[in-house]
Order: sequence, then structure tokens, then C-alpha cells
Amino acid sequence: MSKSQSQARSRVIRAGIAAATVTAATVASAALPAAAATVPLTLSSANGPTGSATVTITASHSTAWLTGVSSPNVTLSMPACQTTYNTTASSAVTPSSATVGNIVTSVTASKINNFKAAFLLPSLDQAPNTATSTKYNICVYSGTGSSDVLIGNGTYTVASPAALDVTTPILPANGPALGGTTVTVIGTGFPTTATGITATLGGAALTGITPISSTKFTAVTPARQSGSAALTVTTAAGTVTKSGVFTYSNGIAITPNTNPTVPNGTPALNPTIDIIGVGFQSSTYDFSDTLAAAAKSHVFLTEGAYAAAGTQATPVWTTPPVTDCTGVVVISDTEIICKLNLNKSLGSASPTAFTATQVPEGTYTLTVVANGAPGAITPNPSDISSGSTFTVSAY
Repeated sequence: MSKSQSQARSRVIRAGIAAATVTAATVASAALPAAAATVPLTLSSANGPTGSATVTITASHSTAWLTGVSSPNVTLSMPACQTTYNTTASSAVTPSSATVGNIVTSVTASKINNFKAAFLLPSLDQAPNTATSTKYNICVYSGTGSSDVLIGNGTYTVASPAALDVTTPILPANGPALGGTTVTVIGTGFPTTATGITATLGGAALTGITPISSTKFTAVTPARQSGSAALTVTTAAGTVTKSGVFTYSNGIAITPNTNPTVPNGTPALNPTIDIIGVGFQSSTYDFSDTLAAAAKSHVFLTEGAYAAAGTQATPVWTTPPVTDCTGVVVISDTEIICKLNLNKSLGSASPTAFTATQVPEGTYTLTVVANGAPGAITPNPSDISSGSTFTVSAY
């Protein structure tokens, strides 16, 4: 065999060995399970009260993270989840001496489908017991063997439950529908950081939450229709609610508060009024000047508090409207505009229609009523306030 033939043969042998090695490695790789990717789980509830009875939550992800896993195994860990399952650390958390090795294994897990599982969590304590809240890492493994890998994780927080004061959970206990009232919420177990508290009044969020102590925080009321409202406070320990503890009054604010002057210097007789309030879209406004059929909503100029005494058949008011703001345009649920006609008025408590008499100068109240008919049982007039005062200037 020549030298060149020998070199060629060696190259062929080496290539064959390399190919065999690659083939063997490929077969071996195919025989091993692919390492599962750990996914961040979305929990149905990420917090709860400390020391409570068992709690069931669900954990899910948009990918099929439980594919091939029939019985997921779950632990609760103080430190970050370990990459494979083991019980070398302690099997229970000791609140007074919690360390990075603490693990809770008494979690019952049930696979719902490849995307979701349910966990029955045991009663959990603060760790250490002087803490105000404690975070537990939820670690989900593919099984109970020492080689079973971490496939999902999340964070569950326990804290001392908050409670609202039995007699005075919120002060003041009333305010205008426009919102903007600064209130103090009173109770126990409140976090002392603003990010630890959310609260609603009548389903709308309180803003500007400022903790004062673990028993008080201040906030600003949202806008809401008139009536009673429930107070709800949510912390890491869960949610507490008290019904009917705050009353919204039916207040409005108007612009302008007096009839502006026209270019010749005389006051306008039909100024456009911008009215801010709540709940305007639920009303149907009457565009006519005929009060005999005024059972729709109206914007009246009144002297003092509007009162619709009498009956529908007998148009008698205790406090009649002085004039009407017509052509109401609903801008939004919180804003309407209308034309206030100061060139006509009602001269007595039992009129049948407006007269051509100008509204006398003086201070009045603009009032939005749900039912403008004389004698309406539920006129639901807006409240008298500084924001609803309108002054008619001398003509």
C-alpha cells in the first residue's frame, strides 16, 4: 500500500468514527427527557390572611406547562425555589426562627389540565412572628423524586388581616356626589405603606391613600351617584367590606355663577350654564316650556330648596321653580349644558306656565330634578351648595 493510499484510508476511518460518535450522541440525547422550562405562574389569589384555615388557589400559565406531568408536587419555600425537588431542609416553617432553609411540604396539588392546577395551601404563619407580612415562594415540581425538576413558581403573601371599625369606619360619613372629599378610614391591621392598601367606595377607587398608622389612613372620595355606598379595603391579607357606611349627596357645581355681561355691557338674559355632577346620562330632559307635562328631568332656578308638593293633577309647588334652564345637552354622565332663560319666570306657587316677566335680581340656586312635575313624589333634587349658587345681576 502506498503512502498516499494509507493516508486516505486513515481519513476514511477517522470520518467513520466521528460519524458514529455523532450518531451515538444523537441517540443518547433523544433518549433523555428535555429539561422543563420553569414558568412564572398566575395565581387566582396572591395573598391571604395569616393563621387562617386552608385556602385553595389555582395556578395557571398560557403555555401547557403541565404536559406529561400527572401529579405535580408543590412546596412552599422561604428562599428561592430549588431547581430539583428535595426535602433536605426542614419540613415546616418555624415562625420565630425562620431561615433560608425552611420549606413547607404539606401542600395538596391537583392537575386540572395542561395549563392549570389547583393547590390546597395549609394555614401559614408570619415568619418571623413579629413580621407584618411574609412571602412564600410556591414551587411546583414534576414529581416527588430527587431528580424531578422545577416547572413553575409564584409568590404567595400572608399578612395580619385588616378590620374596619364597627361604629365609625369612615369619617366624615358623607360627601357630595362630585367626590373630592378627604376621608379617614379607621380600623386595625392596615399596612403603613400606601402600596399595601387599595380601597373603594361604592365600587369606585379611593385615591391619594396615605397611611397614618396601622389603624388609620386618609384618602379622597371618587365621584359617584347619590346614595349610600359600601367601603371595601384590600391588603395582602385579603379584603374587608362594610356596607352603607358612606352617603353621597346629590351635589352639582355650575359655571358661571352669575349672568355674564354682553358686549354692550348689560347682563345676558340667557347665559349658557355648564353643570358638573354625576348620573346625568340616566335622565331624560324636557325641552318644552310647558310644565303641565313636566314629568321629565329639568334644570330649574329656585329660591332655596326645591319642593314639589301637591299632586300631578294639581300643579302646586311648595317652593316653585323661578325659571327653567332649557335645551339641555348631555356631554357625559358627569356634565350637561343648558340655556338659562332669565327673560321669563313663574310668578306664584301654582302657575300653569312661565310668564314673560324677567327674573328679578338676587341670589338663587340652580337645581337638577329627576322629575319636574308639580307634586312629583320622587323629584330627587340636587342639593343646595355653594357650587350651585347663581346670582342674577341687575339688568
